[in-house]
Amino acid sequence: MPRAQPQEPPLLIDTHIHTNYSDAISSVARIERFCVRRGIGVAVTDHNEIRGSTSMFERERVPVIPAIEVGTEEGLDLLVYFSDPDLLEDFFRIAIEPNLRSRFMVRSWVQATDCLRIAHEMDAYVSLAHPFALGRKSLDYQHGRRGQPFVKTIMEAVDAIELHNGGVPRQANLKASKYAETAGKRLTVGSDSHRVGTIGSCGTYLNAAGHSSAALFQALRASRDLQFKVRNNASAATLPLLGIIAFKHTHHFMRPGRRRH
Repeated sequence: MPRAQPQEPPLLIDTHIHTNYSDAISSVARIERFCVRRGIGVAVTDHNEIRGSTSMFERERVPVIPAIEVGTEEGLDLLVYFSDPDLLEDFFRIAIEPNLRSRFMVRSWVQATDCLRIAHEMDAYVSLAHPFALGRKSLDYQHGRRGQPFVKTIMEAVDAIELHNGGVPRQANLKASKYAETAGKRLTVGSDSHRVGTIGSCGTYLNAAGHSSAALFQALRASRDLQFKVRNNASAATLPLLGIIAFKHTHHFMRPGRRRH
């Protein structure tokens, strides 16, 4: 009787990282080398930007889920994942590119409900990033600013919430964990890394044969009993890193360009 083949162990995917195409400091090539050494995969979720994600996919060195972090007009951040980079490119062209702000990297003019509608029309999987981070990113802020009906509409439309984000304060993650108990949503976990050393400090373990983007995407969307890797404040930035991020945001803001709308 032939022996059963040993089951491939689950692959750790950090579902929320940034490259120097947005406000991080690490290049795609440097992130690749780091991930290869540690045997992990990633979803590059740059702010309103897809070149880091599509480049990582095309180089075929690291398991990748094509993705983007959409900063909406209201201030909520949506992590939008796709099975294929062509779908990601189409989504960016239709939903994001016409709504880019020439002077603000992390927000766009796309409304959250429009973003969610278009994403789902294109078979995306959407997770609400750091639901209790500071300011406009928080559901608490949105509840006070726009009311419970708006928050309810968003929560009915998203597929998942980010249970743990390595870049926000501990209290925000504790609140997200408590909220997840009654939200009735699937979960994602990511480091929100802006430097290479914290990539993989948080993530989601996925069982996907061959580690193709399509298989990883399907596992993220449909696998039962997902397991996570969690470390508190994984992406807590040193002062020099905060300075670099601030400079990149300022440089983006100071670039000449006509404001849309």
